[in-house]
This record gives sequence, C-alpha cells and structure tokens, in this order.
Amino acid sequence: MTSAEEIAQTVVAGESETVEFKATTGQRTEAARSLSAMLNGEGGCVLFGVLPDGKVVGQQVGSKTLEDIALACSEIYPRYSPSIERVVVSKGSGREVLVVAVPAGNSKPYSYRGRYYVRSGSSTVTMPDEVQVSMVMERVHSLDRWEIAHSGRGLSAIDDDEVRSFRDDTISAGRARFDAEASVVDVLRALNLLDNDDQPNRGAIALFGKADAFAGRYPTLGCRLVAVAGTDLGEEFHDDVLLEANAFVSLRRAMLFCDEHLHRPVRINGKLQAEITSEIPPEVVREALANAFGHRDYTTGGLVQVRIFYDRLEVWSPGGLHFGLKPADLYVPHSSYPWNPNMLGCLYRRGIVEQLGSGTLRMTRMCIDAGLGRPVFTAGNISVACTIPRRGYWLKPNGSSTVVNKTEQAVLATLADGPAGRGQLAARIGIVSTEARETLVRLHELGLVEVEGHGRGSHWMLKNG
Repeated sequence: MTSAEEIAQTVVAGESETVEFKATTGQRTEAARSLSAMLNGEGGCVLFGVLPDGKVVGQQVGSKTLEDIALACSEIYPRYSPSIERVVVSKGSGREVLVVAVPAGNSKPYSYRGRYYVRSGSSTVTMPDEVQVSMVMERVHSLDRWEIAHSGRGLSAIDDDEVRSFRDDTISAGRARFDAEASVVDVLRALNLLDNDDQPNRGAIALFGKADAFAGRYPTLGCRLVAVAGTDLGEEFHDDVLLEANAFVSLRRAMLFCDEHLHRPVRINGKLQAEITSEIPPEVVREALANAFGHRDYTTGGLVQVRIFYDRLEVWSPGGLHFGLKPADLYVPHSSYPWNPNMLGCLYRRGIVEQLGSGTLRMTRMCIDAGLGRPVFTAGNISVACTIPRRGYWLKPNGSSTVVNKTEQAVLATLADGPAGRGQLAARIGIVSTEARETLVRLHELGLVEVEGHGRGSHWMLKNG
C-alpha cells in the first residue's frame, strides 16, 4: 500500500521514464497514453493530484473519478487494467492522490487509440517504426519460433556421427538427458528437436544437419570467415571462406580459422621450455561465436560473419538484441534471454555456454586479464557485433580502435574493475599523480574514459557509449 510519505519521496525524485505527474483526472487521456508507453517499457505510474512542479495538491475522488480512469485506460490494446490506489494527502483535507500503475507488459507492443508510444525521459513520444516491428516479432516469436517449425527434411538429413559425438560430450560434461546407449532419435527427441511425427525440426537441421540438407532451403546456415590485410573491409583479404555447414561444424571451423590468423606469441617458462599462447584467449573467441550462432535470428538474411583485422576481431550475428536488452546491459549482471532456447540449450549441454547471462561478463574479465581491452558490443536492427581488440589496441565505444601505450593500458585495465580517483589510480599502477593526470586527459580526448564529480571527489570510469 502506498503512503503519503512514499508519495513525497517519489515526487522529490521528479518525473522520469517510469513516473509522470498529472494535476487532475481531467488529464486522464494523456495519462492513459503514458501508461501504454510504460507498458511498452519497464512499467511505471501516473500520479493524479501532483502539479508539474512536484507540488502535491490532491483532488476530490468519487466513484465516477475511478470509472473515468478505467474508461480511458480501456482504450489500451491489448487490454490491460492498471492498478489504482487512493492516498490521502492529509487527514481531514478530503483530497487524495491517485496512483495508477502498470508493470512492464508481457504482450508488447501496446497501443492507445491505435497508436504506439514509448517513454523518452519524462516524455511520452511516438514509438519508432523499427521498435514496433521488433516488439511485434517478439510477441509472435513466443508463439511460433523458427527453431520448432517443420524443417521439410527427414532423418536422413541428420549427421548421425555429430549427434553421437554430441551425446558423448554431454554425458562427459554431466549435462545429458539420456544414457550412453541412446539412439540418434532418442537424443533428438530428448532435446525437443523432433516434431510430432518424429521428423527433425529446423533446430535439428541447424545444429546437426548435413551440408546437402541445406540446399535451396536454408541459405543462411553456416558462416563467412575473412582475414583482412588492414583495418578496413575495403582492403585486401588474406583469406576468405564461405562455409555451408551446421552450427557445430561451423563453430569448430571458425575457431580453427581464428587460431590460424591470430598471433600466437611464444614465451619461455621457468624450465626454458617454449609455451605457445593465444593472442585472444580461446574461451573468449568461443563465447563470441557461440553467442552468434545461439542467439542469432534465423528468419533474417545473412550469415554469421567472422572478420579478423590487424587491430581487432569482429563476430557478427544476424538479428538485433531482443526483449529490451541493450549493449550496455551486457557489461553488467543480466539474465539470459535466449531467442532460440532449444538450440541454446544444446550449446549448454555440450559445455559451450552457461545459459546464465554471464558469458559477456566472463569475456570482458578474460580479455582484461590477458592484457587486452574490453570487448565492445554494438547492435542495430539487423545485426549484433562483438568486437574484441588485438594486443596493443583499445576499442572505443563505437567499436573503432586506437593504439594505447603500457601506462594507458594499465589505467584502462584498472578502471575495468570500477571507477577510481586519480590518486587511487596512481597508487595502484605505481606512477606519480601528474603522469596519471596526463594519461587520463589523453584517454578522455580519445573518448575512452569519462569523469564524474569535481576536484578531489571526482572519479574516472570507462566510457560505455
């Protein structure tokens, strides 16, 4: 139950994407429009009886007042009835604040009087067409996923050896739903990769299909692998491979391609034996590739692409981020939102991914520990890219690279653990304060770091976008 004290606290924070003030229920039409926008976002509430400047005045509330609000909100579609709370402003005043609230909707997009809206800061604005299309796709996707549809292929299109290898790997990983003698059909059935007639669905073809099963029907399965002699796609290619194969074969071939074209530094250990290391940790490359194949949108055109440049590795996945996820969310703990849950479940059972939403966090940590910069995640309407810097480079938030020296690298690596003051940075890295200041100024000019606060209370942090 909301109290007058909670209303006061909310008002002090001001209007936002999740809070809007209305002086009276005479503004219920605008309020219902904002509530539809909040359903399309993270939810929120409208407070009736609060002036735009935050002054709590309340209003007289009767049964018709509540009916008028319900009637205005009845024009939200799909239908959603918000909760309404009455909060007395002060005893004896006879005036109340109405708190009308909605959660984040689970049937997005919601419209009001046939138009779609979203919140932008403290305003309600028309929803961009591409956002509307994305939300419609997500709603339809929950009922009719690509991976569970009929494939139009029989069991002869399945690579039996790949299925048996998968079976043995999952048993070794302790993640199997079948025993060591399970047949190919038993394995596929346990993984929800067969339809009601025991024929492989599209997910089965994408994971275990033979290459000749794709002909003419699945042109976007497989991947494109290129090694570029420079930092731009317009430059000469060292190597160019177009691979038409299932996801597991593609993953293995893409890993091998990266191993062939990334530097493999040699170092001498304490026993004077040469150790061949990897410029980018293989676990990072594998995670980027697994995310591309597991989360991609198979209904769109295009292949998973791996591009190796002199300064970076890029992994491109068709389709955008879904379910409201943004690139900045990938740097903080977040839940897993699989677009292809059955297929991603198979990657998990084989020990390739963890299905916890933690993969991007592990990638970031491993890159920093390896002396590399952070991966950069970018997303548009048709693709998601994971860009990983090569040794000696650091990536800007837009994915472009810049050369950094050892001191700059140390500062950036330290800030990857969290914000820090200039003095803290100097102490941790072992440099004098003036050098720390000069380094931070240069990194700020490069667009790699930003500062909050002023003077001794200021803290520096990595710039995410």
